[in-house]
Amino acid sequence: MLLGEFKQEIIRINNKVNIEVFGQGLKSQRVEVFHDKVLIIANNTRVKVLYLVDRTDNFTTKIMDIALIMEFKDRFIAALNECLGITALAHLKDYDPKTEISVSVTILDRPVEELLPIIEVKK
Repeated sequence: MLLGEFKQEIIRINNKVNIEVFGQGLKSQRVEVFHDKVLIIANNTRVKVLYLVDRTDNFTTKIMDIALIMEFKDRFIAALNECLGITALAHLKDYDPKTEISVSVTILDRPVEELLPIIEVKK
């Protein structure tokens, strides 16, 4: 697999998991690879119900954000393994509701350069 194809698969998986957890796809996303780390910067529309609750109960939305991000992280790691056959040691993610930007870093068990020749997309 070429690096560009790998990045496209990461984009596809990230969007798929976003739809599963948040019920909507991403506006845009960009993927960068650094040795054994994958950086994803995405523009996400705020889930409408969280936006509405946030206006009156900021504490509750913070807890809901954390719970949703934890679920996302678990599903993203599982999807990487299921779809690409690769192992992520960790997926770190944060989201800023004001700018609607999320940033995540996936730490893989090996450098991407070592993984590219052995990745087989499983759909």
